[in-house]
Amino acid sequence: MVSRGTTQQSSAPFNRRIVLDVIRRRGEASRKDLIDTVGLSPQTIANITQDLEDLNLIVSKRQKGEKARGQPPMAFTLNPDGGDAIGLSLELNGLSAARVNLVGEMRDRRHINVDLRDPTTALVAMIKQVEALRDNGNSAQRIWGVGVAMPGPFDAPDLSFKGPTVFEKWRGLEIFNALEEAVGLPVFYNVDSVAGAVGESLFGSARDANRFFYLYMGVGLGGALMVDRAAYSGANGNATEVGHIPVVPNGRSCSCGNRGCLETYLSLHALSEELGGGGTLLTQEQIIYRLESGDVRIHDWCRAAAPYLRQVICTIENMLDPQTIVLGGTVPPALWQALVEYARPWLHSVRSGGQDREASRVVVSNQGGDSALLGAAVLPIYEKLAPRVDALTLGRDEGDAERLKTVRRFAF
Repeated sequence: MVSRGTTQQSSAPFNRRIVLDVIRRRGEASRKDLIDTVGLSPQTIANITQDLEDLNLIVSKRQKGEKARGQPPMAFTLNPDGGDAIGLSLELNGLSAARVNLVGEMRDRRHINVDLRDPTTALVAMIKQVEALRDNGNSAQRIWGVGVAMPGPFDAPDLSFKGPTVFEKWRGLEIFNALEEAVGLPVFYNVDSVAGAVGESLFGSARDANRFFYLYMGVGLGGALMVDRAAYSGANGNATEVGHIPVVPNGRSCSCGNRGCLETYLSLHALSEELGGGGTLLTQEQIIYRLESGDVRIHDWCRAAAPYLRQVICTIENMLDPQTIVLGGTVPPALWQALVEYARPWLHSVRSGGQDREASRVVVSNQGGDSALLGAAVLPIYEKLAPRVDALTLGRDEGDAERLKTVRRFAF
């Protein structure tokens, strides 16, 4: 499904986003393609494409094809050099950072092992990474901002900043104001599951899906429901915290105060506790090595965790009826693949039935554990790359500082 343009006077930014989204999804598109797809007049499309070229967001080239009279039509593609953004993906024991261009390519990527539970240590580490990525690029002036992905939830008194999967000393998140002031760039942040879903929506396994669910496995387990290219946030921005759904009566204690929560059985923390203990998280390399070497313990864990994956997939499908469920996060795809193999066959749900549906019900991310990092980098440029219904009203609120503050937190 492709959004249609609108002739409302305040809709110019929305129409630009639609045109950009069509070009991104098709790879390239002519003016005729855009007119037929978006439903705007030839003159409006001509004006929009000219504006986008002037902004260096797209580039034009002659289409190749059969010889005909006159010049071949022009085709437009996203300009990889039209702008970059810096993404930071935070976990308790490490910081990943990347500089990403408009087509989702990582121009530079780096990772440091550092204890981020202390806000001062974390702030210094983030500033250093942003400055290094900015200085290492060819066009520092074209960096649109910094996106940060970190474990959630936020602003939930009984859940936020408690337990082994979150940053206990980060209350209030004033650290992002300090980061913005230090680096001189706008800073956007969101929970890692939402950032990962954004990355999958624009450049990953869900780029052709308008309604999908993203199941994120990192230290904990989270999720995000994407509807028409925007994440459903709920009343306070903490929707789809699937990791805290109780699945085992009187089960394992969870940091949220309940027992038997899903992420105590299905998460990197749960896996690391089972295989090593002591609070040390397994790295991607260690997980891949154990899986490829046939380590009995990790396969036993996958076999034991698979029924919980099967259960949550069925629950998500029956509650939300998404086009597909994407499995991603900071764990390697090989771990998800092993879990999927042990979890199949899936339970019956509103999404089951028929070969085509079965094949598309659940897919593993192709981002290699980097979807949250990619999504974090996309946060500053998402407004220009993906149309959203509420974009029709954003232009009227640009002078409202409180509104912009809210957008930075929730709208991406």
